[in-house]
Amino acid sequence: MRLSMSFQGRIELLAQVAPRYREANKKQKSLILNEFITSTGYARKYAIRLLSSPVIAIKKKIKRPRDRFYNETVQQALKVAWAAANYIASKRLAPFLRAITIIHGQV
Repeated sequence: MRLSMSFQGRIELLAQVAPRYREANKKQKSLILNEFITSTGYARKYAIRLLSSPVIAIKKKIKRPRDRFYNETVQQALKVAWAAANYIASKRLAPFLRAITIIHGQV
């Protein structure tokens, strides 16, 4: 049975269990491994590799705030042009937009 555990939860559990696993004897390793597999749902060989490998530093999410490329008026105009072009893909819409700007003299 596979439990739904988040990826971050699995990483945190690995960080707690791995040092114990490396220090344990063969019988204890088997018990720790069985509990880890039950908790995470990983395959046995993959779990062994994770638990016996060197410690991996827990990474925090990288937040990169970016400014908006287009303001609200440009976004609304793009939506109108996209709707007029029958909601085609962006690669096919780009040449259509260039043709519109050339016609209206906004090059």
